[in-house]
Amino acid sequence: MWSGIVAVWDRDRKYAARLSGYLRGRGSCPSQVVCFEEEERLRSAVERGQVAVALAGRPVADSEWLKPAAVLTLTEGREARAGTVCKYQPARQIARSLMELGLWKEPGRPTALRAARVRGIYSPLGGCLKTSLGLVMGSLLAEERSSLFISLEAHSGFRTLFERQYPVDLSDLFALMRRDGDLADGLPGALQSFGRLKYIPPVIWPEDIREAELMELKKLLTALTHLGQFEEVVIDVGLDLARPEEVLSWCDRIYRPEKDDAFSLAKSAEYDAYLRDSGREELLGRMKRIELGCLCAEAYNGRLTQWQRWEQMIPLVRRLLDGEEGEDAGDD
Repeated sequence: MWSGIVAVWDRDRKYAARLSGYLRGRGSCPSQVVCFEEEERLRSAVERGQVAVALAGRPVADSEWLKPAAVLTLTEGREARAGTVCKYQPARQIARSLMELGLWKEPGRPTALRAARVRGIYSPLGGCLKTSLGLVMGSLLAEERSSLFISLEAHSGFRTLFERQYPVDLSDLFALMRRDGDLADGLPGALQSFGRLKYIPPVIWPEDIREAELMELKKLLTALTHLGQFEEVVIDVGLDLARPEEVLSWCDRIYRPEKDDAFSLAKSAEYDAYLRDSGREELLGRMKRIELGCLCAEAYNGRLTQWQRWEQMIPLVRRLLDGEEGEDAGDD
């Protein structure tokens, strides 16, 4: 367990207070951020072994007595050397410098930022409970690991199903990224909770999915999975995407809900042939097929409510995830 305070000191006391306030509010601090106005108090804290990381301006940053702590020097210029960062830049960039140098992490998490594991859910069939599967899987994963659910469908039904209007959704994050904005700025206002699972409300404008460029999608998903905030990301890969197979190729694991009626089986067979003929057999081999035909039928004939359907899906998905844990242990 990482321990010790993050100490902030600068000759400009107002600057130091603002920076430490930002870092405290960012929610990624291992223990405590403390702004030291007096050099002697900082020195005393270092000598007592209380300081693990020091963000300090000169001349304190060059002091021998500060050596027991890891130091990131706040400079007024643009020194291109390790261990320095220009203080006249957005505070989020300074926080990012802490993470890149391995001086900052969340409690109980690895020091180095590791990309989240991405699980894609896709089927060429409609009405096969893709979104339900994603929410159930994400909720079970969230019992033990920080998890995020993303729907890439043009019409998700979230606003109707949950009877909610969202002030910020995936459309807003697309717009932010197109302006070269920082996703870390827009994400906190977008995140919603489904139990322990976090999710981003799906797009309100269908065009944001139907007309999304691949590079745009990849930029967004890469940013989300490399924030260091989530260990698992579950993506409902919608039928409205122009090239869903490209998105699936970015996923670590792929799940494919299926139905057993004649038309569904015929469509699945044609999709399998398409993957083989287009040179995407690798995707076909990675897909875990999940038979949900019985649940689909009971939902359509009105025997199950949405909540009952999710409840019945839980044991199946839990067995699937438990089996994967066993596979991972075997690989180790």
